[in-house]
Amino acid sequence: MSNSLILNSSNIINNNNNTLEYKFINGNFKVNDNSSISLSSIVIPYSWFNVTTEYNNTRMAYRWPTGGTFIDVSITLPDGFYTVNDLNDFLHLTMLNNNHYLINDVGENVYYIELSYNVTYYACQLVGFTVPTSLPTGWTAPAGFPAFPTVATSPAFGLPFSGSVRDILGFQLILYGGTTSNYSRLSETVPKGSTVNSIVVRCSLVNNAIASPTDIIDSFPINTTFGSNINYVPNFEKWIKIRPGNYSSFTITLYDQDLNILKVLDPNMLITLMIKQE
Repeated sequence: MSNSLILNSSNIINNNNNTLEYKFINGNFKVNDNSSISLSSIVIPYSWFNVTTEYNNTRMAYRWPTGGTFIDVSITLPDGFYTVNDLNDFLHLTMLNNNHYLINDVGENVYYIELSYNVTYYACQLVGFTVPTSLPTGWTAPAGFPAFPTVATSPAFGLPFSGSVRDILGFQLILYGGTTSNYSRLSETVPKGSTVNSIVVRCSLVNNAIASPTDIIDSFPINTTFGSNINYVPNFEKWIKIRPGNYSSFTITLYDQDLNILKVLDPNMLITLMIKQE
């Protein structure tokens, strides 16, 4: 005999939307020997950030050349989900706010550091250009622009050793550029893009003696983009042994591939389970 159980947002019991509790109707459910459970399907919005204070990966920096020295600017990103293009936009916004840019002869803002994807090499690319010693013909500088460098110098891009977005970008050095020439660098390691690439589902009923932890019921990859629904339906039933005993309730908890608990923003989820009693 098998029973189908459904859990949704009404079963969530914490603010991070990662733990759901199912209470049996009669307050008591007897699990016999050789009983098992299977995850039938799950629909969950992809709604956890890749840059957060919890992951300690919210920092980057740059050095702007002025006179014969540099102005150091530290950037702290608000918690959010950032692509490389988003990080580049935030970098440019900071430069805009600090008047670290020029305006060309057609009225476009010119920034001297660029972050982008390089699909060919499966890497991120960092490009820096030298800031001139004076305004090019037809160009203007924003109000508050600092002194021009005495020698044409590229701004440096920095990634603090602790707490930076280095793993998301794939850059591992602390400082790039800051020389009298343009530069172009590819990331030294494969950019992660996100700290979470799959989800592990744990269930308090499960007793998998050969696994660690012993309560894992299933896992699945992220198969969509941020903000869309992740849909997972196993290709076959994966029956996992349940601890025998009497239960009034049980919990389902969501973790990432490294068994860090997920901080889910959107609670609008649906989980379907099957329990089989011998």
